Amino acid sequence: MRFSPLFLGLVAAATLQTGHANNFIDDSNVTLTARNYFFDRDYKQGDSFPAARDWAQGFIFKANSGYTPGVIGFGLDLQAFAGFNLLGDSTDGYAASGLLPVGKDLKRTDQYGEVRWTAKAKIQDSTLHVGTLTPMFPVLFSSPARLFQQNYRGAHLQFNEIDNLKLHALYTDRVNQRDSTNFEKIRLGNTNSRFDQAAESSGLHMLGADYKVNDQINTQVYHADLHDVFQQNFLGVKTKHDVGIGNLLSDIRLFVSNDSGEALAGDIENQHLSGLIGLQRGNQTFSVGYMQSFGDTAMPTLAGTEPAVMLDCMSADFTNKDEKVYHVRYDYDFKDTPLNGLKFMTRYSKGVDIDLPQFGRDDFEQDAWDVDLSYRVPTGTLEGLGVRTRFTHYRNEMPATGMAFRSDNETRVNIDYTWKFK
Repeated sequence: MRFSPLFLGLVAAATLQTGHANNFIDDSNVTLTARNYFFDRDYKQGDSFPAARDWAQGFIFKANSGYTPGVIGFGLDLQAFAGFNLLGDSTDGYAASGLLPVGKDLKRTDQYGEVRWTAKAKIQDSTLHVGTLTPMFPVLFSSPARLFQQNYRGAHLQFNEIDNLKLHALYTDRVNQRDSTNFEKIRLGNTNSRFDQAAESSGLHMLGADYKVNDQINTQVYHADLHDVFQQNFLGVKTKHDVGIGNLLSDIRLFVSNDSGEALAGDIENQHLSGLIGLQRGNQTFSVGYMQSFGDTAMPTLAGTEPAVMLDCMSADFTNKDEKVYHVRYDYDFKDTPLNGLKFMTRYSKGVDIDLPQFGRDDFEQDAWDVDLSYRVPTGTLEGLGVRTRFTHYRNEMPATGMAFRSDNETRVNIDYTWKFK
């Protein structure tokens, strides 16, 4: 996995010269995405920084081949990224947002870039990918929440030979964080010093299955082990049933986590249950949800990503020890209207009974009100243009010093345009 892009290019060229690579080219696709991203997290508690603030322009190039003919088909995917700081030195005095690499002097890099590759093979409908991976699984989630998506280095085997069933086996030993160009060892996230330390691991392996019972019920079962740190099991069920007045939706997720091997981060023992029930009627969906964390510690997650619970708040993760979370949400999709392509979401979440042993209290509270408005041009000359604006009003009563999440008003705006080439 350390071959240079030049070497891989030569291999691809040699493959093309065999005269047996029609599918390799015919099934290929190339895209270029220009992403403009503004991030402003305005802190409302006493803090050494008034805000975390950045504005960046990114370019994401992806070239995915098809597969060569034969019993085993081979292919190659390439990705190239380039990011530029649009605020220059005006970000001095502000905390890093995760959009751009930051030096030891806390100054942003003016520009940065990287090239990543993934070799792939296919037998019947099953695939093997080796190289750069962007897994989107409950126990291994590549965060897409900044200018560039977090990615991992490893191998992923996906078995697709049984109808409605997908089996996954994955191993990774390094992670490339959202604001970095370097692969580093995978670490446990240690938000608010929840564990003894943010231990790093030699690698992570994952096994999982997605099974579609029928058009109304989908299930997931996953297991991951961050070697010598923690292991995590996941069970998820999503349903959708027509109840006459609309569709009744549900999303139930259970994570069970324990320390693993040498327990380099200390004791970990957590069970996290989350559930969402909603009614979808026409273009509207109204949902209510509840989450609760059980066990001796908070829910463990990997550094640099978000937990794959049913609530995805921008300014906090709501997965503290013993925390109970109440949640209401409203969505409106403007499909089949003159504003087709526009989507609106708002939600309110309240977390109570938060136990932070390092601060000597078990009754902290936090709450967040989120608004998300997005528009993607559905057809015409500007098809591929998307605009998304997000705002959150987040408050907690926890001490500001040493806390990863502090009371803030946060605004994110990103404008994407994707060109597709064939």
